[in-house]
Amino acid sequence: MTALPNYSAPATDSEAVAYRAISRSAVVSTVMTVVSLPLVLLALYSAAFDFGDAVPMGFLGAVLALFAAILGLNAVLTIRRYPAEYTGSRLAWTGFLGGALLLFVGGGVATYTRLTEVPDGYESISFDGDLAPDPDAPELPISPKAIDLSGKPVFLKGYMHPGVASSGKVNHFILVRDFGTCCFGGQPKATHMVEVYIPDGVDRVAYSTRRLKLSGTFMLADRPSQSLGLTNVWYHMKVDQVK
Repeated sequence: MTALPNYSAPATDSEAVAYRAISRSAVVSTVMTVVSLPLVLLALYSAAFDFGDAVPMGFLGAVLALFAAILGLNAVLTIRRYPAEYTGSRLAWTGFLGGALLLFVGGGVATYTRLTEVPDGYESISFDGDLAPDPDAPELPISPKAIDLSGKPVFLKGYMHPGVASSGKVNHFILVRDFGTCCFGGQPKATHMVEVYIPDGVDRVAYSTRRLKLSGTFMLADRPSQSLGLTNVWYHMKVDQVK
């Protein structure tokens, strides 16, 4: 008699291990949580040590965390509903819980900072709002609101123009809206500049790329001037405090 070869019957469907795909929502949620984390930590650092601006970092981190929490929750529910098709429960919970926590912390820090950063007696203004030109008054090179603001105490955020980068601590510089044109040697728009004067008794500041917070008296010139290598300067500010 010939010996029969060893033979194993193929596994039945019930014995086969079904393939399960990792939930994409869980992966994206975790990635967004990881991206949000340093922004929220920077916002906390900024708020704790009064350095930089916690508002934009906190809000951006909170927005990313919100999407992370939504995607994470969606992944948790999807995996529970289709356990034979999807896996990645740990990633989903990480994204959901991490996103929810960072949303609470980042949004809370940004909101608290925004509500408390303006000193008493000062009006918060911005380049994009109060100092921007009015499209309904194209004949004016400046904002009509600037006329009403002249002589009033204001609170304004912006960046120091790099024209004084090599001058050490200074009491005179140009505050600009952003690091767009100015950082490449260009001339910022008239409504994107404020000439800043720091009087005696107020600490001078060295050039920095961080966003500055200024409190002081806003002044509108009768005519544009040239200052620190820039032309068409209309807005001026005598500051009481720089942060």
